Amino acid sequence: MLSLADNMGNSASVTDQGAGDVNLAVGAATFVGSVGNFVINVTTGLSKPILGSATLPDIDLSSVDVTSTAGGTLTLEVTDTDFIGNGGLADFVSAIGGTQGAGGSLSYKTFADCSNTAFGTGIALQSQSFSGGGAFSGSTTSPTALCSGDYSLTELVSLALPGGFNTTSFDANLAVPEPATLALFGAGLLAIPLFSRRKRIV
Repeated sequence: MLSLADNMGNSASVTDQGAGDVNLAVGAATFVGSVGNFVINVTTGLSKPILGSATLPDIDLSSVDVTSTAGGTLTLEVTDTDFIGNGGLADFVSAIGGTQGAGGSLSYKTFADCSNTAFGTGIALQSQSFSGGGAFSGSTTSPTALCSGDYSLTELVSLALPGGFNTTSFDANLAVPEPATLALFGAGLLAIPLFSRRKRIV
């Protein structure tokens, strides 16, 4: 499910395969339209079965947003439910990148919710903020105790633009990588000191 809401009380929501979803694929929801002073929005949320699975979650939120001369604040969210928890630890990775409109600011937050509620915010996973305009990117990892039963995940991006037909575009991803991917990454980190030591000896 997608949700968009501005600071003036205007909003839009789209459910995968529901009214307003212009994306025909199962596991993808796309909104195209205006929300208040944000006159152009092309926003897509992806989740299972296109990305990830119930045991290895992977949800993605991407958007292009353009303001009119007035500008404002827009909050965009994607959520999915019925991920399977086992009560153990999981390394949730939150990553975002894009291009920010001049004078704009953007915050990115991710949540899990053990009540398995859409847009639930029971467990705050990570938070990142960017300002000043131009290109931006960030990635954080947090080991988090999984719920003992089904749970939901939510990505929330809040952006502020001063107006004047200003544009922000971004792609945000929340995922639990496969154990093999984490092991390969760890092995790569361990190899860096060995490589640099061998280079000095030669």
